[in-house]
Amino acid sequence: MNRHGNRTPSQWLLQRRQVRATRVAQVCTLEVSHGRVWVTQEGRADDFWLESGHSMVLLPGALVVIEADHVSSLRIEPVLMQTARAWLHLCCAGARGLAAALGGKFRHNASTLLGNGEGR
Repeated sequence: MNRHGNRTPSQWLLQRRQVRATRVAQVCTLEVSHGRVWVTQEGRADDFWLESGHSMVLLPGALVVIEADHVSSLRIEPVLMQTARAWLHLCCAGARGLAAALGGKFRHNASTLLGNGEGR
């Protein structure tokens, strides 16, 4: 079992049906660069199938089990907290903007465009 407590990415090459388990010490991303893997993480209700180019966030402290469907390569990389905070700020700003748009002018403008002003 590996513990990814540093900020250095970890590269794994898994053979068909090979299983690896790890716990990460901080929020990380797992990205599949080749192949297909099954991922389960302690505390999550769902399991995940990730193919080449797909990724997911791994939560700190929970056991992660990864099994390769066929020869697969993947990378586990810590997410810098500044990046995580910036992403959260962007998501919140986007949600506030969407709520404002849905709350007023957006509805009015959409009905005007779609119905030529009818149905107001």
